[in-house]
Amino acid sequence: MKYDDLLKSFSNRPFFETADLLTLFPEDEAQILPRLSRWVGAGKLVRLRRGKYMLPPHYQALAVHPFYISNYLYSPSYISLYTALEYYKLIPEHTHPIQAVTTRDTRRWQTPLGSFHYHSLKTNRFLGYKLIKMGNHSQQNALIASPEKALVDICLLNSGEWDFVRWSSLRLQNTEVLDPDDLFEYTRAIPSRKLARGMAALIQYLMETK
Repeated sequence: MKYDDLLKSFSNRPFFETADLLTLFPEDEAQILPRLSRWVGAGKLVRLRRGKYMLPPHYQALAVHPFYISNYLYSPSYISLYTALEYYKLIPEHTHPIQAVTTRDTRRWQTPLGSFHYHSLKTNRFLGYKLIKMGNHSQQNALIASPEKALVDICLLNSGEWDFVRWSSLRLQNTEVLDPDDLFEYTRAIPSRKLARGMAALIQYLMETK
């Protein structure tokens, strides 16, 4: 397996795993892994996590959105929390790292492409997201929480109560995009007294700051 072989195979699909190489090329893992390590060290590959790699951006035929990378890196997952609020322009700050929700264990990875944090959520709370097209090909698209569900996830996954004062501290903007009925529906779909109190306080905050 030569580096040019990788470029031919993955320039249109820049992600690949070690298992993909074992299928494509007639070499065993003991031969392939040292080569991958050398290419990572030389900047010819980006190692996202163990067994998952990506071609550097200048070798990609199609640009890849960071949210798409997040979905791929740890699945199932969707973009949420403060990253989603920033995407919807609901908060003024530029947030780091990219935050997502998963039904798997809480994990985080620091990669050359940035930090990716995944917060574990119970399966029955893993809802309220959709595929959003942010470009003209699939690698520009990603699963993202609705703005209301991003706020619900913040309430569920942060310790302590979310009262009027705490919601005020987020300095929410462009709140006309938020639907109070959707916030109320999430309290019906997700049994949680803390969430019910938090959403009641959020709806009060939205009404008083119109």
